[in-house]
Amino acid sequence: MTATISAGAVPPTSTLQRWRTHLAALPLWEKICGGAIFLLAAILNLWQLTENGLGNLYYASAVKSMLTSWHNFFFVSFDPGGFVSVDKPPLGLWIQTASAKILGFNSLGLLLPEALAGIASVVLLYVLIRRAFGAPAALLGALFLAVTPVSVVDSRDNILDSLLVLTVLLATWATLRAAETADWRWLLGAAALVGFGFNIKTLEAYLVVPALALVYLLAAPARWRTRVGHLALAGAVLLVVSLAWSLAVDATPASQRPYVGSSQTNSEINLALAYNGIDRLTGLFKGSSSSSSSLTSAGFTAGENGPAGIGRLFAPLLANEASWLLPLALIGLLATIWSVWPTTLQTPNAQKLWQAFVKIQLNARQTAFVLWGTWLLTMGIFFSVASFFHSYYLNLVAPAICVLAAVGVVGLWNDYGRAGWRGWLLPVALVATAFEQWRILTAYADWDT
Repeated sequence: MTATISAGAVPPTSTLQRWRTHLAALPLWEKICGGAIFLLAAILNLWQLTENGLGNLYYASAVKSMLTSWHNFFFVSFDPGGFVSVDKPPLGLWIQTASAKILGFNSLGLLLPEALAGIASVVLLYVLIRRAFGAPAALLGALFLAVTPVSVVDSRDNILDSLLVLTVLLATWATLRAAETADWRWLLGAAALVGFGFNIKTLEAYLVVPALALVYLLAAPARWRTRVGHLALAGAVLLVVSLAWSLAVDATPASQRPYVGSSQTNSEINLALAYNGIDRLTGLFKGSSSSSSSLTSAGFTAGENGPAGIGRLFAPLLANEASWLLPLALIGLLATIWSVWPTTLQTPNAQKLWQAFVKIQLNARQTAFVLWGTWLLTMGIFFSVASFFHSYYLNLVAPAICVLAAVGVVGLWNDYGRAGWRGWLLPVALVATAFEQWRILTAYADWDT
């Protein structure tokens, strides 16, 4: 069938024109509400930004050293003499160095990239939610992310997490595009973006991989063998992009580059897999005694996040970062997933379940629930059991909480007042969320003074 176009219509010829056309078609109320939310995000992230000084001095020192020479820039040297490198890969610090080169080595030059990334993440989350759940849920989810404490705080510092969040959200957008048409090119683009995320904060970026892979596996309109093949190819691209810089550093003679800081073997691969990898899960740092004691004295132990366990994310030590809406997100997820899931998957019959799984073809809403539900589950498990991580890492789980909370509110509102147990879920969810926020506030006796 050949599509026809009226004589006066001009089809969009570029992505920018398509976006302009789409924006022009939005109702006025949505433009006003969206503009207000994005303005709020900009104010929270940018207002008096320079009062935060140089942010984290460890990374600020690295940027200052990286400005002195291309050698220090490439190897992310901590000191001007190129003696030792910082404990992170280069991409985020390269962006900060470029900003400092343009704006000067000052508060604005160092902190602006993270602030802009935080604002862009709010806009992108709105786009991602709207594709599946419509404007009300999208606006509410964007608002939730704009005011989530850990998102705002990270966006006003130079600790790289906001850049990571923006990168994996871009990878999510590319994955959803790939899953719509089984287009392997979009999937490879998503894999490359996650690889860029690895070059911002190493294995932390891989926490989104289970969600993205499962979405493509279950939603792409292609044969199972084709989908698995595409994912295998994407995995190869992910590894190549992720490890290219680390392998280049490790291949450079040790006498011609800085020592890889925080590593045990002067290796970027070792740094990624050990100190920034398995050691984060186990808490068993095998470096020098001096480095171990410095971590303890700085409070980077279980005391920073509380004891491991299923309730850790609800405890005030972490709940005040990103979990303030977690009860609402969980109740909303459980209450609304039933209404969008295939009927055949609601039966306990094992044979029907297997047949439905083999033939599964998810629609947009089902795909979104797989994506954000798996995202929340994967990161919830990691942050519940990991022994060593900073509380601001929870910025990475914030998008899933915000999406599920927003979708839950809209779904529960639609059910409110109906006969039966579903009509009571909205009040229950709101009370549970208010109780969790009360628990957070009571842990800080001077919060209202």
